[in-house]
Amino acid sequence: MNLPPQLTQLILSFYREEPSQLQKLQILRACKLSRRWRVFQIHCATREIAEALAEAIDLLRQPIAQLRLAQQIKITVNGNAFATFAVNPATSKSRASIHKS
Repeated sequence: MNLPPQLTQLILSFYREEPSQLQKLQILRACKLSRRWRVFQIHCATREIAEALAEAIDLLRQPIAQLRLAQQIKITVNGNAFATFAVNPATSKSRASIHKS
């Protein structure tokens, strides 16, 4: 049996009763998730995956905030920063930072 990593499963389980939202986040299965120093890190293999996750950032914020997993979400592509988002944008000075390269 091939089970998804624990953080991926935690996020996907949050939307298990909302199929349309769950479908938008299935792309997380193609990423490696970790957390360190109050930062929820999503390591993507391609820019297209990172862009799709950036578009679905509000779906990621909700479980991360409610489960108190982190204060920031950082998306990287092949080790390079792609975007950084505050988990609670209303309480943060910087709402989002997207790196275009």
